[in-house]
Amino acid sequence: MKQIIIALGREFGSGGHVIAKKLAEHYNIPLYNKELLDEIAKDGHFSKEMLEKFDERPISISFMPMPITGSTISLEQQIAIKQFGFLKKKADEEKESFVVVGRCADEILADNPNLVTVFITGDKESKIKRVMERENVDAKQAENKMKKVDKMRKVYHNFYCENKWGDSRGYDICINTGKVDFDTAAKMIELYVDTKK
Repeated sequence: MKQIIIALGREFGSGGHVIAKKLAEHYNIPLYNKELLDEIAKDGHFSKEMLEKFDERPISISFMPMPITGSTISLEQQIAIKQFGFLKKKADEEKESFVVVGRCADEILADNPNLVTVFITGDKESKIKRVMERENVDAKQAENKMKKVDKMRKVYHNFYCENKWGDSRGYDICINTGKVDFDTAAKMIELYVDTKK
């Protein structure tokens, strides 16, 4: 079977994780989002709690190299590099098929000919509604969380990548889930994956 790798970036509230899960189920391949942290925690270098705390986090402005530990890069960078290495190994050495959410995979795996890159966006109103329902918050709280999380994702992605987060020129497909439902979005991606040469 031909290797399939789908790297999916997303705005907060756009349904990116739901769509990624549908794709993984359709192709019967692993999904790496928070699941990635479980895999990386197995080697014992970082606890799952530590990985969750610094997952997809931009570098702290207050970071200073720690001469005591000998580390010249921040925990955020160490964890990001660990994730990038895990994905490269799965894709290039083990030739595994998978769906991955975020983690700069659109650029980290750019040399792999079987990679399909996707960005899921949405209009403000539909995203606010989803966040309100999912997290049981009011509209203002939902909007504030959207802004905060998206800013963090953007800073994180743009630190490690030349392609800018959310810029359509850096992706094979961009889908607005304010215009189509999640099932349709997943089917659009499947059609592209299945017809890609």
